[in-house]
Formats: sequence, C-alpha cells, structure tokens
Amino acid sequence: MNDQDTQLDWQAFWLTLANAFMPPKRPEVAAAFRDVLADDLEALGTALDLDLSVELADLRQAIAALSDDEALLVAYSHLFLQPPLPASLNLGLYVDGALNGPCLDVLENAYRKIGIAKREDLHDLPDHAAMQMEVLAVLFGEREPAMTPSDFANLCLVGALPRLANAVVADSPASPWAALSRIAARAIQTFALAPDKETLHRSRRAQGRADTGIGVWRHCARCGKPFAREKEIQIMAKALEQANLPSDFLVNCPDCRDAAQGFFRRPIK
Repeated sequence: MNDQDTQLDWQAFWLTLANAFMPPKRPEVAAAFRDVLADDLEALGTALDLDLSVELADLRQAIAALSDDEALLVAYSHLFLQPPLPASLNLGLYVDGALNGPCLDVLENAYRKIGIAKREDLHDLPDHAAMQMEVLAVLFGEREPAMTPSDFANLCLVGALPRLANAVVADSPASPWAALSRIAARAIQTFALAPDKETLHRSRRAQGRADTGIGVWRHCARCGKPFAREKEIQIMAKALEQANLPSDFLVNCPDCRDAAQGFFRRPIK
C-alpha cells in the first residue's frame, strides 16, 4: 500500500468516527451505525495496521444489545446531551478543565490557518469531537495542507480522547460509545508527538516541587504536615525581616494559620 492509500484510509477512518459521534437522529444514520459501522471500522483498522479487535468485539456486542434505533438515540442522549453529562464531546474540557478555555482559541486559530469555517447551522463549539475528527480527515485529503494532520491532532485530540474514553467507560461501559471512544483513543496515539526538552524540563520541575521526598520541608507546628520547602520559608522570613514585618506565622501551614487568626473559608455559591 502506498502513502496515498494510507492517507485516504486515515481520511475515511476519521470521517467514519466523526459521523459516529454525531447524534444518530436520522433513520439512515442510525441504520448505518447499527448495520455497517463495526465492519467499516474493522476494514479500515486492518488497512491501517491498528489492532482494534477487542474494541470492535465490544462494539458489536453493544450494538447487538440495542433493541431499535430509539434505544441508540437514548444511549447517546444519556451520555452526551442530557445533564448531568457523564461525558462531554467538547474535548477542550479535558484539556483545560473547563469549557471555553484556551484550547478553544487554539482550535479556532488552527481552523483559520487551515481555511475551514463552521457552518452557520452548526451550533456546537469548535472543540466538539466530531468537528475535530472531520477536520483531521480533511487534512488527510489535502495534498499540501496548511497544517499537518499530526500537528492538528496534538492540539487537543491526542490529550483529550483518552480522557473522553475514560469518562464514557466509567459511566456506561456497555455503551457503543465506550468502544468507539476507546477506538478513537487508541488510533489517535499514532499521532502523539514526543514532548520537547523544554516541556520535559517543566514537567520534571513540577513533579520535583510536588515530591515531598526531595529536599528538606517545613512541617506545620500545629498539624505536622509538610507545606513548603525549608529554603523557601527561610527566604520568605528574611524578606519579611528586612521589611520589618513579623514572620512568626510561617511556623504554621496556611490552613492552620487561617484558623489561628480567626479566618475561615466558606464555599462560593
């Protein structure tokens, strides 16, 4: 198989998944989902050398358990449409921890660079899983794309799809979308880029700061838990001393300090 065939297979693969993550409202879409989706994904997975045998077996079993098209729509609605949503198809949530975060801006900039605009009748946010998968398919269909499929996939899909799969499986392990999200998560790892040196350095530095086994820590005089490195406390105490400010409160952790000074916390309503 040549590179062009592989590109076309990836294009068909991501278009198939994009359609599978849209609401199965139309009868012909529901029929395709129930009758040919698993076979199509099996053929494409084989062509792309993806081992999806376990996920496809689960998908076939989940589809066979559906009584009719309405049951398919009910299963979709339960997962992705009706609050409280067990899983969100707005994938920026899994990257930023909230909707409408920086991931949305990154994707909108990418769409402008690629030359893709959202249809006026499409009301989903630009980070919707189906939209990102469809854009990925478009990139595989272009000879000289403005952005490589790998670069686009690493904006959001690579980090978010495994988390989507975890959320769907945790709530509805027998759902067809549990298998589909696992298929998507497995396939997208093909495009994961290795982190650069600066990213690795920041990650190790963050891990080191959180590791209480490294360095000497100041333990709270009240509760005994470690809350800051001794060196950091000494630097802070020296700065306060030079400013003629008291530093004795540094013997306690922030939680015990607030309680000792009469402060309290209450939830924001």
